[in-house]
Amino acid sequence: MGVAVTVVFTGLCALVTGNDRTPGQVILVDAKGVEMVDGVALPEHAPTLLVSLNSLANPATSSPTRVAMAWPDGVAGPANQVGLWDLTGSEVRVRVQSGDGAGIDLFRPSDGTSSWPEPPQDINDPTAWRDLRYVADMSSLTSDGRIDPRLIETSDSDAHTLPKAVAARIYLEEGRLEAGIPSQPRSAGAVFEFRDGTNAPRLRQAVTDTIRWSLGRDAVAVAIEIVPVAGGPVKRLVLKPSATQHTLFVSNLPAENGTTHAHHVLSGEEMGALHFGAYYALLGRKPVERPLPRPWLAAQPRPNTGMSGGPFCPPARFERD
Repeated sequence: MGVAVTVVFTGLCALVTGNDRTPGQVILVDAKGVEMVDGVALPEHAPTLLVSLNSLANPATSSPTRVAMAWPDGVAGPANQVGLWDLTGSEVRVRVQSGDGAGIDLFRPSDGTSSWPEPPQDINDPTAWRDLRYVADMSSLTSDGRIDPRLIETSDSDAHTLPKAVAARIYLEEGRLEAGIPSQPRSAGAVFEFRDGTNAPRLRQAVTDTIRWSLGRDAVAVAIEIVPVAGGPVKRLVLKPSATQHTLFVSNLPAENGTTHAHHVLSGEEMGALHFGAYYALLGRKPVERPLPRPWLAAQPRPNTGMSGGPFCPPARFERD
């Protein structure tokens, strides 16, 4: 029995990849460490890892920041303890024993099987959202989509700090990267348009706020190491062998509702557009034009579920040198 795992990333996350089959990184952006966007200061975001303690072989020594209780959706049964780890100021590595070491596989759907740039016909079908092009590509929005190389370098042991725009770094040595179904149903059927300063459309496509990284059952053991750059104890989460896949969640969403007047008067999509502006501060060559995503075709009205979602805060994809 091996270990299979999926990590679901949501929120203000910069996916950094090179060519296929090379290592990748996910940068959890420090929204307070970038400049204002359209005159609005971005709210603080909370980089967090969430794991069911039932998935761990070492729950007693994994040292979560806090533990919460969760109940199965629509199922009567015992509550499940969920650990939450604050990733602020940390570098995170996924250690895989007996992996193939072949680097990251960037999922590409077969010709004619993806609806991109349009949203899937069935917006509730997770498999229809796997096309990684649903994650907005910075190279399509600017003349140079390469991330500032200083933001992805391994931290200097003498620096004891991450760059100011980086809340946390997650290193991915192998596995598969693909897009995932949006976390906000109201945005799943929308087409977003990125307009430049002349109000001309630069890019028009459906956008997701979710990235999925998966590792198959070839691994004998998988451990998640959380290393504080400023020093301190390293936290190690060991996933136990299982016949089912472990699903972990990494989010970098606003820590609380925006407190500025500007955020109070904006819709979730408008707030998400402003948050997207933080990505331009990560580029090696800062562009003059910084298109932000605005709904071009609104999603179809959906029945009210009685729960209000947070802002639509999509990730972006960058290239490395």
